[in-house]
This record gives sequence, C-alpha cells and structure tokens, in this order.
Amino acid sequence: MRALQRLTFLGCLAALAGASACQDDTSNDPTPARSASPGEPVGPDGPGEHPGGPGRDGGGSPDGGGAPPDGEPAIPYVDFAVNHVLVTGQSNSVANSGVPVLSTTQPFANVMFDTGVMPMSQCDGNGCRAFATPSSFVPLVEGDRFFGYAVETPSAGIANEITFLANERYHGAVAGLPKDHKVLVSVHGRSGNTYWCLRKGGCNYKPGYLSPFEQGMMEVAAAKQLAEAAGASYVVRAVATIHGESDHYSYTTGSQEFPLAGTDGTPGKIQSYADGLLEWQADYEAEIRAITGQAEPVPLFVSQISGWNDTRYSKVAQLELEAHERAPGKVVLIGPSYHLPIDQSDCLHFTNEGGRRLGEYFAKAYARVVFEGRAWEPVRPKTVTRAGAVITVTFHVPSPPLVLDTERVAEIASYGFDYLDESGAPSPISKVELGGPDSVRITLASAPAGAGRLTYAQNQTPRSCIGTPRGARGNLRDSDKTPSKHGYDLHNWSVHFDVAVP
Repeated sequence: MRALQRLTFLGCLAALAGASACQDDTSNDPTPARSASPGEPVGPDGPGEHPGGPGRDGGGSPDGGGAPPDGEPAIPYVDFAVNHVLVTGQSNSVANSGVPVLSTTQPFANVMFDTGVMPMSQCDGNGCRAFATPSSFVPLVEGDRFFGYAVETPSAGIANEITFLANERYHGAVAGLPKDHKVLVSVHGRSGNTYWCLRKGGCNYKPGYLSPFEQGMMEVAAAKQLAEAAGASYVVRAVATIHGESDHYSYTTGSQEFPLAGTDGTPGKIQSYADGLLEWQADYEAEIRAITGQAEPVPLFVSQISGWNDTRYSKVAQLELEAHERAPGKVVLIGPSYHLPIDQSDCLHFTNEGGRRLGEYFAKAYARVVFEGRAWEPVRPKTVTRAGAVITVTFHVPSPPLVLDTERVAEIASYGFDYLDESGAPSPISKVELGGPDSVRITLASAPAGAGRLTYAQNQTPRSCIGTPRGARGNLRDSDKTPSKHGYDLHNWSVHFDVAVP
C-alpha cells in the first residue's frame, strides 16, 4: 500500500472548515477534583457511585447488557463458520495516531485478508484507487499502513473481544454458539471523507478513486469466495462506522453537503446526516444480501462523535442519536467516545489503546445483537419530566445503577448537563444528583416560565481536546462489568444528547 503522509493535525486544523489549530491539553481544567458531598452515595468506584451492586434493566443477558424490547422474543443465534464485520468511516477508522502497534499475534482463530486488514492500494490524500484483491485468509494482526506508518486499527479489538466474550460468557449459554466464534474484519474507511463520499456511489469530486462503499462490496464478494473455496459457511454480521467529524465541520461552517439526492435517485431525499445513516444501513444490507444471499440482517453500528473542537455543540452527535431512535435495531448507536484516550498532539484521534478499546465497545454491542438476538441500547434518555424547578430524566441503562464518575472522566460543571430556557439562553443549575438506579434529577436555580431544553455533553470548549481533562464530556455512566480481553473497563457512558423539557 502506498504511504500517505501522516495528517497529525487534521482534526485541530479542521482543514475542511478552515478552523484554527486547537490548544494542547496541558492547561488546568477549570473544575477542580471533587470529594464526596455530604449525604452523597459513595461506592467502590468513589464519589458518585450509587450504593449496591450492578443491577439489570431486564433481559437475562450473560454480560449484563441492555434490556430487550418489551414483549419481543430474542432472535435465535444461527452459527456460521466465518463472521464478517466491515469497518468504515474516516481517520479514526484507519487509525491516524494509532501507534505503536499493539496486536501483533492472534490469540484466537480470527482472520483478515492476506492483503491486510485495510485491503486497498494506490492511496493518497483523497482516497485509494484500487482494491488489494486477497487470495486467502490469514490470522488477524495489526500493523497495516494507511498513513505511511504501521497502526493499530479497531479491528483486532473488535474481533478478539467478540471471541473472548463467546468463550467467557456465551458458550454454553447460547444454543449453537461454539467457543471458537471466528471473526473476519476488514476496513474500507477513508481519512477526511464526508458521508457523501463514503456512501453507495460516492461523491462527484473524487474522480478516478475507488468508492469506499464499492470496496466494501468487493471485500464481501472476496470473503464469500474464499469461504466457499474452503467449504466454510459465511455471513456478514454488521458494519461498524467511526465517522462524523468532517460532516460536523461542514455543518458548523455552512458548507454541508445536505440535502442530497438519495442513492435511489430521489431528489433531495437525504436532508440530514441522520437521513444519511438510515440510507447507509439500508444500502449496505441490500447490497450485502444480494452478494451473500443471507437472510440475516446487517445493522450499522455507530460510534457517536465526541471529537470536535470548533464549537460548543455538535449537530452531528445529536443526529447520530436521532438515527438510532428512528431506526431501532438497524442503526445502532453503541455509545459516545469522550471517555477514550486520544492523541493530545492533535486533539482528535484515538491513541492505539483508545482505538482498541473502542473496538471492544463495538464487540459488546455485537454480542448483544448477534449472540443474544436482542436490541442494544446505550445510556440515553427514556423520559423527561419537570416539577417546578426539578427535572427528572429516566434513562435506558444497560447495567444499572447509574453512576456519576469524576475519576475516569474529569469532572465538568453540572456533570455535563446544561439547561436552556425557551429563548435558548442558558439557565443556572443548582444541583445534579442520582434519582435512583436509572434516573437523574437536575434542580434549576429557579422554576422556568415555560418549556426548555436539556443537553448533556454538548459542552466543548472551542480549540481544546475532547474528553478528559478538557472538552465535550459528561460524568454519567452505568455499572456494566463486561469483561475485557485487554483489561479495560467497558462501562457505558451516556451519549451526547439534546432533549425537550416540558
């Protein structure tokens, strides 16, 4: 694969948007370290831990995963010898900053193509011109070069955590699931590409470059052929996307590419990024089924963008949540990424550990959907009510109780919550506290005169790094104890959101 120059400051320079470089993350956070307040619950994870062990939001999941939809039976697991996960997106999908390589051996039987986990060639700053056609499967290890240096993509994290969970939690509990659940992962992401360029058909301003979506279909066709040649059954289980920064910047600068004609030719069909995610999932599923003949669904797993640095609020983060809500089980928001370690030199890209850990979050959602046959829900609002100055938010909680955690993510004012009155002006919050295992109470300084909006983790300090100790973030998580192949904690952190308050 031809080397690309490393785009170290891509996110902070925001070349598409013309934004200035962000600051580094060495300055002190304005919010100090916190001790437990009088009467505040304290548990094994420190101040803010709700007392009592982790509970469940229903379901009978071996890993304490999210609740099944009310009244819907689980979809029985069907075994295949080769289980393919496609990965797309922009620079984090191809692991800008993911150095050094961590996954140099394969602990299970998971595979990639012999042409790499990123099987593309003749690449430059605009894309790649050719598919690196594989001739065999080989053990999945990291070390591919997209930017001219060997990287750790999320691929090994995805595959190895899936098989680890199959071995440790699901084998013997899920009918028909073998211990050796073999996963194939392949990546067809492109650094800096917007949704328009990544979707079926691609965009009209990259002539001569291979459409990433078309490459994905080439990967499916090649994998099916190799599996059949080996006498092995084959299925595509999911597509994972790590994307949104370029579309975020296009929204904030007024240069967004929406509306777009649909890939079916309908003029103006795709009005927003949320519409795009629904279209993306539908096109992947239809095209993959046409190649494989499979009846199994192909959900689109989405990592919510937390990496923006030019504005306080990200419309794309909210639109990713909207897509999850509009297309249950099809577009699946796995969670945010503000709790993951990033490269402090560029304020945007995950470190090698951050990318691998993100891969494990995708794997956890995969286990819920594929092994259990149930819907995945991140920590997100379920209902919002108000009584005078007190707002109560009840959440979907994969593994109760909720926790206000200021150790894993540095504390931010009101734990990440903001209230905007009916004029859109911010109103002071006097207290945020847990209201129970699945709820939070937000007390305003005074009762509002009318309706308003409550946001969470829509609080980026412009030109600063995401996550901790600065940037768009919040302190609300659940108590998920899912085991990690690499010893990470895999608590589910609340998604970024903006909801109406009556």
